[in-house]
Amino acid sequence: MTQDPPVQDPSSATRRARLRAKAKLWWEHQSIGVKGLIFSVIGGVAVFAVTNGLVPGVAALVRWLSGNEQHGLIITGEDVVASERAGWVFEGKAYADLAPAPTQVKPQDMDDWAKKNGGTAVSQAFWFTLGGRSNEAVEVTKLVPKVSCDPSIKGVHVYDATRLSVIPSTSTVLKADGSPPEIEFLDKSGKKIKAPRYQVTGKDKEEVGISVHAASHRCTWSVAVEWAVGEDEGHTTRIPEKGQYVVTGDNAATEHWKTDGTPTTDF
Repeated sequence: MTQDPPVQDPSSATRRARLRAKAKLWWEHQSIGVKGLIFSVIGGVAVFAVTNGLVPGVAALVRWLSGNEQHGLIITGEDVVASERAGWVFEGKAYADLAPAPTQVKPQDMDDWAKKNGGTAVSQAFWFTLGGRSNEAVEVTKLVPKVSCDPSIKGVHVYDATRLSVIPSTSTVLKADGSPPEIEFLDKSGKKIKAPRYQVTGKDKEEVGISVHAASHRCTWSVAVEWAVGEDEGHTTRIPEKGQYVVTGDNAATEHWKTDGTPTTDF
């Protein structure tokens, strides 16, 4: 006597397909009056969403109902590192206020030390990876900086002149207090070139590195990544998802010191 193979649970994709098939069959059996009522309710939800700023949530619901939620963009990495060569500005502080003094901090711990002392980076390197949720191609159409700037902060500027700058793997620059602020793509000679249009999937990914700095302002910034899957357009993913990054110019600093404890007037 042979034993029947165990019955396997259907995959999530199969369950969604079955659910959509049942919904379609149910819809086909409804009267014109019922269909009109449903469309009226949907229209009311759409109006409410527009007037109350809920369009992204409703759009996500529509994508889920249509099965498109399984495709889309995934952003990983989001690693922001301060350039120790450019240093940090510590608002309202003098060199003597920094504890412990930078001379007592190991080079690999310098960034954490600066954060604990309330330092704001003068220059940052920013890495993230673009990938897809599935094998469906995702086209990243634009990287848009979202920036808000005020005058640079006053305080002590501390930097490490002996350290190499942290440079992203690609020559991509965001001048946070530029007019207007924009992400610039440069060739090997430093000449501005047209921004690439990345196309990624779950297997084919792209790493993007951006160098961020400010000349004479303190700027909070983030990046909006605009993307599409086929004809399903108009998507935006924000980096970071919550909050924002901060960078400041060193022009307003009241004193400048090297991490080895040497004051300087080279600015």
